[in-house]
Amino acid sequence: MPAVVGTRVATADLSVRTTSRANSKKVAEVKKGTVLSVTGATQNGRAQIIYRKNVRWVRAKYLANPQVTLPPAPGLPKITGSRYATAELNVRSTYADKYDLITVVPIGTKLSITGVVKNARMQIIYNNAARWVTAKYLSKSKPSTTTPPSWKAVERGLQPNAIKVHRGARAAFPQIVTYYTLRRDPISDHPKGLALDLMIPNYKSSAGKALGGKVAVWARKNYRSLGIHYVIWNQQIWNIERDREGWRHMANRGGDSANHKNHVHISVYGGG
Repeated sequence: MPAVVGTRVATADLSVRTTSRANSKKVAEVKKGTVLSVTGATQNGRAQIIYRKNVRWVRAKYLANPQVTLPPAPGLPKITGSRYATAELNVRSTYADKYDLITVVPIGTKLSITGVVKNARMQIIYNNAARWVTAKYLSKSKPSTTTPPSWKAVERGLQPNAIKVHRGARAAFPQIVTYYTLRRDPISDHPKGLALDLMIPNYKSSAGKALGGKVAVWARKNYRSLGIHYVIWNQQIWNIERDREGWRHMANRGGDSANHKNHVHISVYGGG
């Protein structure tokens, strides 16, 4: 039995079938909103699921990432004012460097603040829970909500999850300014708008290597909310299907770019 790597929510009534083939036998139908256990495998546009202790298949495009929900903190802090997000902003579960990514809010979002700042992060009340955002990206005045032209150029042709990764990375790692997306490559996800290369500045330096490691860990930690399939960094790969094995070494491909030493590669699923 394949390992379950997460869950997805049916966005329509779905036929549950015995195999990924178009003429496979239908064994059940699940209603819109049903939470399904997925293995991460896809074939012929269908996603493999574990349904009633059996391996089954459903149409992948009708599956969506479930919302990350954490229990609200008891006795919410008092709201003391409001601020506007001046960038695509990660809403975090805690002020610590290790956190759960709740969501990413767009530029111009009005946020309720408590006035508490820890570790350069401001406490906010978001969806009836105490959360945290990076304080320096908050302003008393509403900023322009126009997407920067450079961002639009990066996101042209990208699928929804890839756009989420791009904007989440911009918020978490503003020092990364170069992203490569669409290109001809028959063995990768780039032509389909399902992949990004995050180019690490001064990648040979200790600071560059540390930054690349942080990006890779961030992507792996937040794979559910961002719809990430696999990550490659520094000649190592992690993917959902083999999550239990952690980071796995890759064969030498002959250069820093081919070995992903100068960039972090992130591939995503097509849903949003």
